[in-house]
Amino acid sequence: MLDRAIQWAYLSETQSSFEIERESPSPDKQCRFMQLLRKAHDGQPLDERYLVQLQNSVVSNPFDKAAAFRYEQNFLHNGLPGAIGVSYLPPPPELCEELMSALMEWANGLSERHGGSDPDRVPALVAGTVISFGFVFLHPFMDGNGRISRFLLHHTLCQLRELPRGNLLPISIAMKRHEGDYLAALETFSKPAREQWRVNWVDADHHDFHFKGSENLYRYWDATQAVTFTLKMAREALKKDLKAETHYLACFDHIYRSIDTRFDVRGSDLSRLVMMCLSHGGKLSKNRRKQFRYQVPEDVLNAIESETQQLLGEFPDGNPIGSSGD
Repeated sequence: MLDRAIQWAYLSETQSSFEIERESPSPDKQCRFMQLLRKAHDGQPLDERYLVQLQNSVVSNPFDKAAAFRYEQNFLHNGLPGAIGVSYLPPPPELCEELMSALMEWANGLSERHGGSDPDRVPALVAGTVISFGFVFLHPFMDGNGRISRFLLHHTLCQLRELPRGNLLPISIAMKRHEGDYLAALETFSKPAREQWRVNWVDADHHDFHFKGSENLYRYWDATQAVTFTLKMAREALKKDLKAETHYLACFDHIYRSIDTRFDVRGSDLSRLVMMCLSHGGKLSKNRRKQFRYQVPEDVLNAIESETQQLLGEFPDGNPIGSSGD
């Protein structure tokens, strides 16, 4: 049960992370990102070379693959014409490189302070949030920063041994569901930062950027809302999403075993039918019945519906494990 729930977590975390970026990954990109998430447990310290490898693994366009941290000014665009279309500017390349070095040094020293009663100990989710959001605010690459930032949250939890090897907290599922709150947490920094830049629109392909603020804007930022948001999303991913998937798997197992002991049905057909029936509140559509009419007898289809409806009726919340869900 745990193994299947964790497999679901890796897949869902991958899909949700791409969805946040408004991207539909190919099977190859999806597989690469899932492999990347599993490598979060490897204990690799953060340095420029490692982050470049991560960027290369999440970006498929060969022209967007980085060889180092960016050496040009990056910016985010909201689709509007002219200077008003520039919605956020990360620090200039020289300052970005300096602050990335500081962020990586701090991240790599966390494990030394994490154990025992060290007064400088930072809770893992707080540390992961600072690293994740700090990375995306610095935007050290021209592309791929968002997916890497969410990977770094997992990387921190693994580095600080808050997750057993192989396990994953699918926090991007909750983030995707609360995209408005995610954007608000990002904008607590990005909007004030944008006001410290003078942007002149030259033509469709060129802008003139001038940073008129203090470097301390990027050096010291208030992470309160980002941490608050991340803690809420972590709790929701654990208490709602992983719990719901475990309940679903328990329902599936119960129905599958009940039907399999009474009827001789091909396993792949039975699995699909049980999943379809669970996903539609205990009913198989007319189209599904037509689809399987030459391979699964009607009395089996009726039995699947009956078993599913009975189970869902006993556990309205979809939880066949116990009344408390524990």
